[in-house]
Amino acid sequence: MTTGSAVFPISMARSRLCRAVAMMLCVGTVFSGISADARAAGNAHPSPAEQQIIMRRLNALSARERPGVMGQDMAWQMTTFLCQDAARAMLVRRGALPHRFFLQDDRPDSQVVVSPALIEGRGQYQLATAPMRWIPFTWACHLDPATGHVVHFDVNPVGRQGGGS
Repeated sequence: MTTGSAVFPISMARSRLCRAVAMMLCVGTVFSGISADARAAGNAHPSPAEQQIIMRRLNALSARERPGVMGQDMAWQMTTFLCQDAARAMLVRRGALPHRFFLQDDRPDSQVVVSPALIEGRGQYQLATAPMRWIPFTWACHLDPATGHVVHFDVNPVGRQGGGS
């Protein structure tokens, strides 16, 4: 009987250790992604406050979702975790359905971290009054690097002739 009770604390400690190691690996993966993306985007990377928000949002994900999200590049993570809510509010004011928009398209560099204060990209939203119609647009997410919060989100519709960057 004593061996059974002695095993429980060891397995509990092992479980805690595994969770701690997994979290350290997650943090290391995100921060190594930050440095790789910074090199690719001309040293543009999130500020410490922005990194903290991104980590908080990653930690809130389920264990099943987290690996897929952490596999995304830093531009996607910054756009999703820092800019998406501000984009939703702005696009709904323009007539979009609240959950029918994308802040990216199928072309390369549809999201670019210009600096910790600016992310730019291309996307599309679906009109609430014409649900079969998608409106392409370019966007700019202006951030306060000290807080990681959006200062302003700009939306510029692209003409029907296409183009726009």
